[in-house]
Amino acid sequence: MMKKMILAATLVGGIAGLSGQALAAHHAPQSGPGCFPGGPGGMGMGGMPFLSNVQLTSAQQKKLKAILKDSHPDFHADMEQEHQLHKQIQDLLATPGKVDEARITSLQQQIETLHQQHEAAHLQTAIRIHDILTADQLNQIRETQDKVASLHEQLRALTAPPPPSDDDHK
Repeated sequence: MMKKMILAATLVGGIAGLSGQALAAHHAPQSGPGCFPGGPGGMGMGGMPFLSNVQLTSAQQKKLKAILKDSHPDFHADMEQEHQLHKQIQDLLATPGKVDEARITSLQQQIETLHQQHEAAHLQTAIRIHDILTADQLNQIRETQDKVASLHEQLRALTAPPPPSDDDHK
């Protein structure tokens, strides 16, 4: 259950960050024709990873802006709703007597529903963005993803703790 809550908090934070990145990128000056700045970690517009590395035509830019404008739900209101749901759970846990587990479960389900709605909206936006890209652009994104994954693997290997030595087993 704790893993689900951590995952849920991560998703909400990521999605809220993505909406902020998309808004900032929408208003940021472009560094070249078809270039959309990405946020930290290579996240491009609308949460489409590495989109900032792809040159878009002016027609694609217009379509992308339209997608982002259409796909911008009111995350602030949803975040406030989730905050209120978490507060209700905290209040139930701070109340003397037997904990109303059924009520907590109901509140958790409401939070999970919000997360699922955010994820579904995020994926629909990514699909719509995917559909305006060419095969070459998608291949470029895939190559960048593969390079980043390889670098992450190298970093994990470099920073992993050393294996236990034979002396440690004696």
